[in-house]
Amino acid sequence: MNEILVYTQLNKNEIAEFSYDLISYAKEISKDELKISSLIISNNEFILDEDKKNSLKKAGANKIYSVKTDMPSFDTVYKAQYAVCAVEKINPAVFLLNSTVEGREIAPKIASKLNLGLTADCTKVEIIKENNVFKLVSTRPTFGGKLMASILSKSAVQMSTVRCNVFKRKEYDFEGDIEVVEFSFEIKKDKQIEILEFIPDLKEFSTLQNAKIIVAGGAGLKNKEGFDKLKTFAKLINASIGASRKAVDGGLIERECQIGQTGLTVTPDIYMAFGIKGAIHHITGMENSKKIIAVNTDRNAPIFKFADFGIIKDANLVLDELIAVLQKENI
Repeated sequence: MNEILVYTQLNKNEIAEFSYDLISYAKEISKDELKISSLIISNNEFILDEDKKNSLKKAGANKIYSVKTDMPSFDTVYKAQYAVCAVEKINPAVFLLNSTVEGREIAPKIASKLNLGLTADCTKVEIIKENNVFKLVSTRPTFGGKLMASILSKSAVQMSTVRCNVFKRKEYDFEGDIEVVEFSFEIKKDKQIEILEFIPDLKEFSTLQNAKIIVAGGAGLKNKEGFDKLKTFAKLINASIGASRKAVDGGLIERECQIGQTGLTVTPDIYMAFGIKGAIHHITGMENSKKIIAVNTDRNAPIFKFADFGIIKDANLVLDELIAVLQKENI
């Protein structure tokens, strides 16, 4: 009960970068009062070598629980069953998973089987201590992203799924080797379910979430022509395209580009916001960007409170000027 257990997701037999991020996040919120453990459920194709052990250790993990199976890596039905056995055996104070397709699929199965509370798709988690008991406070959007709710669980094991990119991996120094505990569980194979084919979800590991430069548009771009300018500008500087919820709801751009509480969380080196006022549900998705540049006609727009550089001008006109300069330089 004195540890935070982190479900460590794999991608093509490598530990996914967002899993390292979540381990570092767990280390950060633990304030060194709880141990951090990594739970890896894999088949024999995955090799837990010294490089991976050291990477997990540097990310903040004190211990690795390894569960080997003979199941295909994509079979989340059995991963959930193995995870149930592991959580019962380990009995952590807190169990965290990334809010990915896989995490969202297996987390409710684990919670249901073990009768645990689960807060899903969190944008923030923290640990508080009450009467020497560690409590997980999980914050997530509610009422369509209009409000943020902070939720506490009554379960012995407190569970949350956390959005990717809410925290970036840090490196910690520990003396000695990381402890590895191997588990072997016998589970009942469900003959009612048979996977006939596996097609990878290419959107699972979004390029937007890993982008170094993002140019994002809001309702201030006014129409699809404004977003065409944004796309031209993005191509010229090799950037990815994002958008506010208002722009997506207005049909100006695809929902896959939405950034914020009800969209993606991003942490680029440079985030350029064109015509985005900066409502809290958008800020939550991009506030950890290293440099934020905002362009808006409203000098009182909330986005300027978070921006490193601000331009009070029509976003369409600024895009026209930037495109003209860049195209001239490329001639």
